[in-house]
Amino acid sequence: MKPVAKFSRRDLLRAGGTASLTAAVAVGGGLAMPAGALAKAPMQDSQMPGFFRFFLGAFEITVVSDGNLVVPAGRFADNIPEVTFKAFLRSHAQSTSQRVLQLNTVLINTGAELILIDAGAGDNFQASGGRLAANLEAAGYKADQVDRVIITHAHPDHIWGLIDDFEGGPRFPKASYVITSAEWDFWTDAETVKTIRKDLRGFAVGARKHLLPLASKMKRVNPDAQIAPGIKLLDTSGHTPGHVSVMVEQGGERLLVTADVVLTPYVSFEQPDWQPNSDLDKKQAVKRRKALLKMAAGERLKMLCYHLPFPGIGYAVTSGQAYRWIPASLQWNAKG
Repeated sequence: MKPVAKFSRRDLLRAGGTASLTAAVAVGGGLAMPAGALAKAPMQDSQMPGFFRFFLGAFEITVVSDGNLVVPAGRFADNIPEVTFKAFLRSHAQSTSQRVLQLNTVLINTGAELILIDAGAGDNFQASGGRLAANLEAAGYKADQVDRVIITHAHPDHIWGLIDDFEGGPRFPKASYVITSAEWDFWTDAETVKTIRKDLRGFAVGARKHLLPLASKMKRVNPDAQIAPGIKLLDTSGHTPGHVSVMVEQGGERLLVTADVVLTPYVSFEQPDWQPNSDLDKKQAVKRRKALLKMAAGERLKMLCYHLPFPGIGYAVTSGQAYRWIPASLQWNAKG
């Protein structure tokens, strides 16, 4: 039998900066390390399941993460000199080269229906996205339990999760779908693929791929439509032609699901006149953004924002001529 090396506590401390003693085990009054026990634990390369739940009146709201996207930081202020924009980012301790956008999808259990707002990016947009299916299951739901999907707009990170590319069919097979007529008409028109600016041509091709197979299940509505009791659309066009936000109201409580009216916790609130590259009608988008923030701050609405740090829940408060984003103090308010 091979002898077992013993280490005192002092030996352990002395070795701490130069050797890994993670396999050491206590033996009597000293510490012993079995031969060959220096193997390192593997990297896990994953995060905890991404969902957060709370009640809005009797509605149970689950924010389900679809992961995140990484985009160039400069895409958030096309009408501002680069030096000004970078100085603003540095003053907020933000990267001047890239921005991480969370993908916070919203699941509403009304008690009568399970309603999903947007469907995430799917598996073929960015590798850091496409987590919705796994996190939905971790939150206790299956895709075939979803009754209805509200589409705020048809950008890839909101609809490329509609079709399961592996299975070749709808990811939410029993659901019906809701989109504004303006949004449907724009993105499904073959002419849009030809006329949209070149950097967004892939968006248009992808929109047709993911929307057209669902045509028979897709209800086209006005931008102020009542979707279900307590769930109403708000016209926030500009980011896209038929973009909507969603107002959820139950038991005297309200939640404003903004979609892409706001994109960052700093630029969108503190500089609402700055024009993101992804806004198709930039002047209209600014108008809608300022009106929405004015309403949210004036009425102290709880907001749930698609791209803000998970779970994207907080408030807009007035600050001079603009606003500030205040994350909510989160607590799981379980019923019963």
